[in-house]
Amino acid sequence: MPTDSFQVISALSIILIAALIGGRIAAFCRIPRVTGYLLAGLLVGPSFAELFNLPQLLSHQALGELSLISDVALALILMNIGGQLRTENLRRWKQRIFIFSLTEVILTGLLVGLSIFGVNQFMLMYTITGYSLGQTSLLFGVFTGTISIATAPAATLMVVREYEAEGPITRLVLTLVSLNNLFSVFAFTIAAQLLVSPDGGFLSIFYQLSTPLLLGGSFGLLMSIWAQRLELPSEHKILLLGGVTAVAVISRSLGLEPLLSCMALGMILADSSPRWERLLKALNEIDYPLYVVFFVLAGANLHIDTLAHIGLLGITYVFARTCGKLAGSSFGASWGKFGQREQTYVGMTLLAQAGMAIGLAATLSRQWPEGGKLVETIILGSVVIFELIGPLAVRCGLVKSGEVPLLSLLRKRAPQSGVEGLHSVANHFRNNLGLPAGHNLDNPGDILVRHVMRHNVETIHHGTPFQELLNIIAHSRYDRFPVVDDEQNFVGIINYTEIRNLLFDQSLSGLLVARDLVSLPHHSIPPDIPLREALKTLQKKRNISYFPVIDPEEPKKLLGILSQNDVLAAFRQTNLEK
Repeated sequence: MPTDSFQVISALSIILIAALIGGRIAAFCRIPRVTGYLLAGLLVGPSFAELFNLPQLLSHQALGELSLISDVALALILMNIGGQLRTENLRRWKQRIFIFSLTEVILTGLLVGLSIFGVNQFMLMYTITGYSLGQTSLLFGVFTGTISIATAPAATLMVVREYEAEGPITRLVLTLVSLNNLFSVFAFTIAAQLLVSPDGGFLSIFYQLSTPLLLGGSFGLLMSIWAQRLELPSEHKILLLGGVTAVAVISRSLGLEPLLSCMALGMILADSSPRWERLLKALNEIDYPLYVVFFVLAGANLHIDTLAHIGLLGITYVFARTCGKLAGSSFGASWGKFGQREQTYVGMTLLAQAGMAIGLAATLSRQWPEGGKLVETIILGSVVIFELIGPLAVRCGLVKSGEVPLLSLLRKRAPQSGVEGLHSVANHFRNNLGLPAGHNLDNPGDILVRHVMRHNVETIHHGTPFQELLNIIAHSRYDRFPVVDDEQNFVGIINYTEIRNLLFDQSLSGLLVARDLVSLPHHSIPPDIPLREALKTLQKKRNISYFPVIDPEEPKKLLGILSQNDVLAAFRQTNLEK
């Protein structure tokens, strides 16, 4: 085997083993596995070895050879995130989502830009050859401000998947991540072409922005047509991998960053393909190993030494961006008329920053070597911080918003200790030889409802007009909806199957509101009963898809929803861990 090939294969084996160890340690410490993968990559990467004069487990050459995997994984993530911008999602919030996003984007960019400008203008007084102090400070402020808007799509998506987060805030966060990156790329491209690019101009701006959108959109439309002719999940996987990789390669060959192209592909494919959900499901069966390698490589490529060089500008960037994301999200949610949960918790879910920001900083460094190198150093050093604390912040925000089942947090520990694992292996081996098998774990029916229920659920105000109610139903995957009054007291349930006949009676549509369609739930449960009781009811009543979870001491208080899928998933997961 050639030396280079052996080095790459060895590096890949080290990455996978390090990911497994890092993920298990992260699970034991109850932190996101993404953080474990990043730390594992950081520890086996060349930056850590060079800093402490240790033997290198991963060389820079091997990392360069494996960057292809990172590019493919990032392209898939961007396609997935771009899919959040399909019109069905945007119509859910109408103009409110744009008010929220623009407020957060503008406040973050302005706060970072003005802070960097002020620090350099009045404290550091650093100048670039050929530019005055004011011009240098202005350029630093503009570019750090536009880059600060970007949010790491990969880390956010992985935390959502790991903790099985689901609900209105989760969908809102993923949509905001998509809009953040879209606005960041647009603002950065315009600024770079006008301020530092030698061939800058409106035609160049139009080319840089329209070509990726046209390329990605064209591929998305072609792939949606092709998907209609495919039936096997394996073919869906090949279609997505092939299409996304082709878009990334063509973008590179045209001198374009594939960020916009892959996002545009996801947007158009999600909007035009009737099989979008089926395509995503097929992709989710194979993409996790790619994402794991992506994060370990991201950790290995982190430059610890840049932390010592970012100085006051870097500290200012980290502090200003954090304040901008938190304050901007709070104001944006308030002005967009979102609820208190959105105002409080969404900001921390947007702190992660990584590949998108690094890519923009590297582009600036190529176009403007004199000042771009310093901006790149600031971004690289800041990414070390945001990449490590970002997943923790995303987890915290989603957990506190009530969209992560408690069971998803509790089961992150290993189901068996090392001794128990050895005992189980021995028993299983003995059983295959015809001897008695080992012991079983506790019955999953002992798990309480509160450990599986969803705390933050979509509710409908009892005064919602009928037409607006139909719009909510059209954009939801559920067929039953909890209704609350002005004091957020639980009123009852609207069952779509019971009201669908009203769709054909136009004379009533202008008179009805949600409270007129409410029926009392025949089955509600308290949070502290075991799952076996809920399962018994599900087995007896085949028409029940979820239970309202009610506080027994306050019968009008809706604590959450327990769905049939969550009950079955808890039993299935616990059985798999035996």
